[in-house]
Amino acid sequence: MTNFLTRQARPRLIKLISIIALFIFMPFLIYASREIAILITRASGIPASIVVNADRELETLDLSFYHAFTQGGEEKSDMLKPILSSVGALKPAIIRIDHLYDYYDVVGKSGGNLTFSWNRLDEAVNTIISSGAKPLLAISYMPQSLAKDGNIINQPDDWNDWAIVVQKTIEHFSGKSQRNISGIYYEVWNEPDLSQFGSWKYYGEKNYLTLYKYASVGANNASNVNQFYLGGPGTTGLYKEWILALVKSGYRIDFFSWHTFQRDPLKFANDQEDIISWLLPYPKYTLLPILITESGFTGDKSSGYGTLYAAAHTASVIRRLISGGPKYLFSFELKDGPNQQSGDGWGLMTHEYNGSVKKPRYWIYSFIDTMSGKRLSLSGEGTWVTGFASKNNGIIRVLLVNFDVNGTHSETVPVIIGGLTPGSYSYRQKLFLGKDITRTEIISETSLEKQILMPSSGIMLLELTRN
Repeated sequence: MTNFLTRQARPRLIKLISIIALFIFMPFLIYASREIAILITRASGIPASIVVNADRELETLDLSFYHAFTQGGEEKSDMLKPILSSVGALKPAIIRIDHLYDYYDVVGKSGGNLTFSWNRLDEAVNTIISSGAKPLLAISYMPQSLAKDGNIINQPDDWNDWAIVVQKTIEHFSGKSQRNISGIYYEVWNEPDLSQFGSWKYYGEKNYLTLYKYASVGANNASNVNQFYLGGPGTTGLYKEWILALVKSGYRIDFFSWHTFQRDPLKFANDQEDIISWLLPYPKYTLLPILITESGFTGDKSSGYGTLYAAAHTASVIRRLISGGPKYLFSFELKDGPNQQSGDGWGLMTHEYNGSVKKPRYWIYSFIDTMSGKRLSLSGEGTWVTGFASKNNGIIRVLLVNFDVNGTHSETVPVIIGGLTPGSYSYRQKLFLGKDITRTEIISETSLEKQILMPSSGIMLLELTRN
């Protein structure tokens, strides 16, 4: 009898265990299935088949947003001066620097009173202005003479001193009777969430909102100044909790900023949509400028920054943000540090100790500048090959970018340019840092069809001009 009951109970026990296991592991199975589906989709992908309507003009393109550059904490000096002519050739609109108070010896204390010396920081700002750009000043880090335990990533012993430092900084650079620079962006701190820069939170004892609050107090106390902008949080990525905590604080916010180091260009576009959706309950904040104050395909040092891969990534990100994107997309960074002779620096060019050699990414901005004019309707972008089209002074241009996160994909892309008037045209096909071919095309119908080979990490410019 006992054996019979045991035999009857065992299947029920196994069934019960199976049901429990199913409930436990089902979320993991669903997640794994979704990830496998994503991987399969990315592996197979969708090939591009580009169609341009030359007679359908959209908005005038604003290409200034990507003429923004940043230089990290590589040197305690006027680090851009040795490469000033090369920086100026990039036609920068704005250049960001940080480490204001620890690298340039601005703030001191004497007899309990704050003292200020602007000479070294002024030299760095003067170089930025000489390049044709305005400065963005990331007000960081805590002056050693103010910081708890003398640690520049700590809170100050007296928050009022921090407010005065911010006030005096703004008055010095934006003050009408001092440097008299208008339109400066002041970003409160640099990557506050990163342990290297303080492990600040948006709550608790070491609270970024307190840091921001007193920066806001200082900004509001600044007198006789030109228009300027205060914002943040300058975090390592776009984080909903940080943005909403800043919004709900009620402090002065003139712009939002964060950093994006992601290989997938779609992440940059998705962030633009996400922040607007988060801010919809707070309508006035949806109109504030957005600044991506550092960007690249990885935050780690990588030899990839010296290759076509980095140039293609930048071009692909610009494509994703070309319409309805941020006020500024800052490329990180202008030059390598002095100890990066191995070629793994983030720079658009090597350090002067290593020849100030311009890397492929340096040239991508002027290449895309060719696309100025009215944006044209373009459809048929694929998983890897994307693009946009423009028309300026009768010249039709199409920019195609082939970016694959693995850097291996190549593709032959059919391109149709429609809405044309029959006649003789000059057709140009220019590969970035590659072949440049021009020939005559006789168009008898209203469209031109081409098969364009897009090599791995290739960027192609097509031009069509009626003779």
